[in-house]
Amino acid sequence: MTGFRPPLALRASTPAAWAEAATADPAALLSDHAHCEKKAALNALNLSQSFADTPRASILLARLAEEELNHYRRVLEALHGFGWALQPDLGNPYAQALHKLASKGLLDRLLIAALIEARSCERLWLLEQAGPAQAELGSAGWLTFLLELERCEAGHAVAYRSLAEERFGAQAEARLEWWLDRESEVIQALPWRSAVH
Repeated sequence: MTGFRPPLALRASTPAAWAEAATADPAALLSDHAHCEKKAALNALNLSQSFADTPRASILLARLAEEELNHYRRVLEALHGFGWALQPDLGNPYAQALHKLASKGLLDRLLIAALIEARSCERLWLLEQAGPAQAELGSAGWLTFLLELERCEAGHAVAYRSLAEERFGAQAEARLEWWLDRESEVIQALPWRSAVH
């Protein structure tokens, strides 16, 4: 993917053709993303409880949650603006598959969050590239929002990785190497759908 640098060294790149499948049902795509933003906010808040002894980290996670909640509201507003209703949450097979592999408690929770944010960043970039060809999602305002989301996801991925490294040291880097392989296997095994993951 020329022009894109992922915040983590993901081991499987999503083909550009994925964006066509993802935008086949834009109402479903936006609904799924709204649910993902809400879950990301809740995840950051839950993780902040594990850093009660580290004020800087707990404040960082609170700010991250606030940002995710802001995105949740704005995706809901976008759905309303397009005249679409929020569809039911069908779950996230990607995140579910990663969490099923977790066995290292807080370390894995932080690294999974970093990987999800990094993959989201990559796929939002692809949606941004494909956007101009899309009837509904090709507006300048929407593409600007996608760029903002992409940059935020990159920052979140780096933040979660940094928190893991600060708390767990070299163990975090070794575990991330393991997770990069697992994430690659999971993402390549999943069918494409009108969702970011």
